Amino acid sequence: MTAGGVSEDLEGWGRHKLVRMRMAAAAHPDASVELLAALTTDASRKVRRIAARRPRTPPAALRTLAADPDAATREALAANVNTPPDVLCLLTSDKNFQVRYAAMTNPAADKRVLQACCASPHRDLRIILAQEPRLPAEIVTLLTQDPVGQVREFLAERTDDPGALDTLVNDPNAQVRAAAAQNRLTTAGQRARLARDPAAPVRASLVNAMATLGWDIPEQDLLTLARDRSVNVRYWLAGLPGSTRAVYEVLAQDPDEQIATNARQWLTNPRNPAHLGDTSGLPLGHFSNPAQLGRPGRNINLRLWTQYMNR
Repeated sequence: MTAGGVSEDLEGWGRHKLVRMRMAAAAHPDASVELLAALTTDASRKVRRIAARRPRTPPAALRTLAADPDAATREALAANVNTPPDVLCLLTSDKNFQVRYAAMTNPAADKRVLQACCASPHRDLRIILAQEPRLPAEIVTLLTQDPVGQVREFLAERTDDPGALDTLVNDPNAQVRAAAAQNRLTTAGQRARLARDPAAPVRASLVNAMATLGWDIPEQDLLTLARDRSVNVRYWLAGLPGSTRAVYEVLAQDPDEQIATNARQWLTNPRNPAHLGDTSGLPLGHFSNPAQLGRPGRNINLRLWTQYMNR
């Protein structure tokens, strides 16, 4: 069959009374741009969905689908690499999450689309965006100013932008600062600041990060934390690896019996850390300070981690 014959057949399919025939026309690799444009206004949402996802569908026709009543059609439009950026920007505020997410993750989404995500009334997009690495500096700046603390929390823990991290370490929201304490790119100066944070959850978060990320926090800061007014901070310092002998000795005299017991177990049997269940113990050493006990590792015992998360 000649190319002209195929084209005529497809045109006929596109006008066929059966929906499945019009769907076949929309999905056919030889469908013309004129036919695809016409099918974006088809009465059947199934046909419009197919036309919406075809990269060959003309941008002008795709624009008409931004207000389509069918969410699946709008999602297909949002995922189409040929959809104009300004339409993607509009779709980042769509009432349907799948549509918003498809627009944000569209390979053709540029900085304008990311800026629209930051301005979206739906926090879910901003939370997801805040966890993405290597974001443009302008987008990171917008996220550090987000009015929703949860967005800044995710950014604080995941950002690889030094300037943004320094801003978030000083965020007025204690939960954001606690999240910043978990960022593996914090500097020694930032960790020293967090160790003196007025909010106990921030100091406790730093202690946890010391154990999971292997930071060598100065002994003087650890001694200050060992005398912390928060039982919670002292509890995690006594139960997690990474402190020095002098710190555990202070904690062994803690008025809280559980804290003292945990610290004493580090001192009496360092290869079998406090209340870690059937854990075989963590090897010693690998620190510049030979008096430091325990080896921080990312695989904290599940029972201890659950206790920490439910504190």
